[in-house]
Amino acid sequence: MFSKKSPVRVLMWLVLACVGIGLLSWSGCGKGGSDKDVVLADVGDSHIMASEYKRRLAKQEEADLPKGDDGKPLDMSTLEGKKAFLHTLINKELMRLKAIQLGYMNDPKVAAAKQSLTDYNAGMVLWDDVVGTPSKTISEQELQDFYDKMGVTRHCHYLITNFKDDAEAARRMALDGADWDDVAAKYHDGDAPQGGEFVIDVPFGRYGTDFETPVFAVEVGGVTEPILTVYGYWILRVDSETTPKPGKKPDLEEAKAQILDTTYNRKIARIRNDFRKEIDKKYKLTINEDTLWKCYQGLPEGEVILDPETKKPVPKENLKPLDIKPADMDLPFYSYQVGDDVTAYTLGDYKVIFDRMSVFQRPKKSEMLGSLRNKIKQELEKALLNIEAKQRGLPDDPRVTTLVNEKMEEILVTKIYKDLVSYDERVTPEQLDAFWAEHEQDYVIPEKRSGHLVVCLNEDEANKARDAMAAGEPWKDILLKYGTDRNNKSKGGRLESIPSTVTGTVRDALFALDKGGISEPVAVGNGRFAVVSCDSIVPSRPGILKDLSQEVGQRIKKIREEEAFQKLLDQWTEEFGVTIYEENLADLPSWEELTNPPLPGKAVPRNT
Repeated sequence: MFSKKSPVRVLMWLVLACVGIGLLSWSGCGKGGSDKDVVLADVGDSHIMASEYKRRLAKQEEADLPKGDDGKPLDMSTLEGKKAFLHTLINKELMRLKAIQLGYMNDPKVAAAKQSLTDYNAGMVLWDDVVGTPSKTISEQELQDFYDKMGVTRHCHYLITNFKDDAEAARRMALDGADWDDVAAKYHDGDAPQGGEFVIDVPFGRYGTDFETPVFAVEVGGVTEPILTVYGYWILRVDSETTPKPGKKPDLEEAKAQILDTTYNRKIARIRNDFRKEIDKKYKLTINEDTLWKCYQGLPEGEVILDPETKKPVPKENLKPLDIKPADMDLPFYSYQVGDDVTAYTLGDYKVIFDRMSVFQRPKKSEMLGSLRNKIKQELEKALLNIEAKQRGLPDDPRVTTLVNEKMEEILVTKIYKDLVSYDERVTPEQLDAFWAEHEQDYVIPEKRSGHLVVCLNEDEANKARDAMAAGEPWKDILLKYGTDRNNKSKGGRLESIPSTVTGTVRDALFALDKGGISEPVAVGNGRFAVVSCDSIVPSRPGILKDLSQEVGQRIKKIREEEAFQKLLDQWTEEFGVTIYEENLADLPSWEELTNPPLPGKAVPRNT
């Protein structure tokens, strides 16, 4: 409902977009630029570089690009679009400089947020170095190896135990030739399977490699070593194997896309799990299994996430505490070691942690011992990742500092806007009347039309549908016989209250008709044609201030807010100084070029 002349749209986008693209780096915008970088603008002592412009523009969603007076995103290949985005970066840099000048970085909450963000992003960069980047390339051999086993299924007997010792004992009993039901009766800790048979099919490629690899490593008739999962320790006996029948397996080229996606995800999981094991070993992560069992026994019985009566998550005050005997509080539970320093936790320490958890965070007794073990390990490994990242110097890595600075700038932009932008929020009846007299046309309620639409396979079918409509055939029959668009058919082909302000060929056809009219076939893309009928017309009418007073009042306040904000930006521009090197904008790539690079000609290696 904004006027095209209103500054609200442009300047509010400036502030809201801070969340999407952040501001420029604390030590100056030129950091991290390439040798061919050029300066686009000087803001105080900082420089906005071409590399910074490109990096931030590439992060934008199309809807968040700078908009013109018509409310549509500007073409970012034009000088107008490039200048608009550069001015956004300039204004944010002005806000950053002012925030530093006002001492915002000395705020203890801001400092704590920066430390937290540093720890988190250092861990993320470590994860990408160790797991993400190595997973991106898939060799031809990996592709072929997966294809060779594609469609192979191993049929197994299984059991699950809470402890590794029990799993090893169950394996020995099975290898000695005992009946599997007898082995399971003695050692299986989970619920009995439906139907009573401890059998499972393991198709190649469906499960994680940590589970699948040991299953496919043994000969048919063999028994796996204990396999640790989130449920506990699995033991499987491979009873038989089936392979695809001739002609049932797709060609390699036909299956390549599916194999690449599956292999990529499996490779991530495998490298991730290998790294977790490496970290556990390096820092001597240990969990005392005897204490783990006591902890598991103390978990509340029958705890659920949603209250059966309210259907809402169980609130903290209604959760039962971990039931631990006082004599067991000092039992050693888990620990890790960094150099010569050992960090150890007792069962009492974990009880404090558990009792503070929300219902979503708490391990559940129904999930078996393995779930408790896994959740404790996950939390410990988060801490170890931060330690490993610090030991590798990643908190000072430019990739980390850039990410942290962007997030910190989001925090400060929001804070400086909230603290410094002030305006009169009172709107009097006289002010409403005066604004309405100038902008009444902005609130005209547009003409609306309703009718029906059928999207047909081609122009010939559309002509047949039009003839049927003109002959008065039932609409349901026409839609069923000629309709090809699932979404259109799901709505019964109805066009309901379409305003004149929308755009498109269907809209144009609808608004070219008189009431009761039927259009000629209209091209709607992909070789398809549509026929439109107009059933009703609701004329446009003027808006009524009494009904729109709240909306108009909010608009007045928004304009005042933006004017106050623009006044501050003008002051800061004069205070810090801004110089723009417009001649350097011409060679910058457009948003489309940055977000839609040419696809590689080959699927392998897969560089995602």
